[in-house]
Parts: sequence; structure tokens; C-alpha cells
Amino acid sequence: MGWRDQSTASRSRALGRPPVWWRGSRAQVARWLLALVLALGAAVLVADQRRDAADAVAGFGTRRSVVVARHDLEPGRVISAGDVASYDLPLVAIPSGAMSGDTVGRIVTAPIVAGEVMNQARLAPDGLSAIAGLVPPGARGISVPRPADGSGLAVQRGDVVDVVAAENTNTGEGPTLVARAAVVIEVNDAAVTLAVRADEVPGVAAAVGRGVPVLALAGPTSR
Repeated sequence: MGWRDQSTASRSRALGRPPVWWRGSRAQVARWLLALVLALGAAVLVADQRRDAADAVAGFGTRRSVVVARHDLEPGRVISAGDVASYDLPLVAIPSGAMSGDTVGRIVTAPIVAGEVMNQARLAPDGLSAIAGLVPPGARGISVPRPADGSGLAVQRGDVVDVVAAENTNTGEGPTLVARAAVVIEVNDAAVTLAVRADEVPGVAAAVGRGVPVLALAGPTSR
């Protein structure tokens, strides 16, 4: 150390400040600590990735039997033995809720495509009729008549309609919307069965009492 460096160090000590050499050492220690933290983080990341890869490999090696649809299944269909088949699939390819037991006799409540694993969420609980199985939670099934002359709206199961009551000739009240976005769950020549909200049931019943309600079909963007 030269005379100038000694003088600088002496002044630093006199003023209570760390000497220049200590400031350099402190910066070097900080760099080493940062490098150590980064190295530890990289080691943890690699370990997690290796564990995930091992789990994936184990999942492909372990298989479970699940029920798969042989062809498209529409809502309301009662599943028969010819509608489904059992396959062994890797655990990583099996979705949550997949069914492995007997599904024959269960009712489809949402569209299922060919090759899709049967899921509990798309089947009605055991013991329900084909129509009851299509009534969503919180809704009620109610039947409205169709015009005898066949002039009513041509609807099919799964369509969404609004229900409009005819004019009330006793009170002079005009046509009234009594149910919105009701789902068609059954159709025959005499009537259309709808799933409506529980609080809409009295209005629909009153509309039927006036005559034949009008059904207004809703398009895909208005549901």
C-alpha cells in the first residue's frame, strides 16, 4: 500500500467510514450470495421438474378401466349396453369424474360425443325418469299444450324458448311474458314439456289456463 492509500485509509478510519478495501469485499460477498441463491433456486426447479416427469411416467404406466361412449349420445337418452364400452386408459388421460362402473339405464343430461369418457356430471342420478333427469337443479318441469291444428312452433328437445301468455279477456291484460329461457325437455303431438324456474311455475300455469301459450324460440346468442 502506498503513502496515498495509507493516508486514505487513515482518513476513512478517522471519519468513521469503512476503508475502500472493505467496500470492495462487501460487494464481492453480495455477488457470491446472489450466485448461491440462484444456484439453490435452479436446483429446486430441476428437482420439481424431475419429480413431475417421474409422476407423468408413472401415470402412463398405471391404467384404469373407464366407460366410453361408442357413439354420440343426446340428452334424455337412456343408456343401453350398446351405447358404451369399457377401456383401460392411462391415469393421466382420465378426466376427473370419469365413470368406471355400470352406466346402463342412466339418463344423459348433456351431449356426449363418440369416444368421450362417461362423466358423472353428464348423467342424471339413479332412480329418475327420463324426463325428470333433464330438469336442472332449481327448475321445475311443466307441460304446455300445443295447438290442435298443428300450427305451433316446431321445437325439439334441448331448444330454449320464452313462454308468452295469451291476452286475458277478463281483465284486458295483453300478452305477458311468463317464463324466460325455458328448456324443452320433451315433445309430443299434444304438449311440450319445459324446464322453467321454480318461481315461474304459477305464471306458466295461469297462461295454460287462458289457452295455448305462445312459445318464442331463442337463438344461440340470446340464451
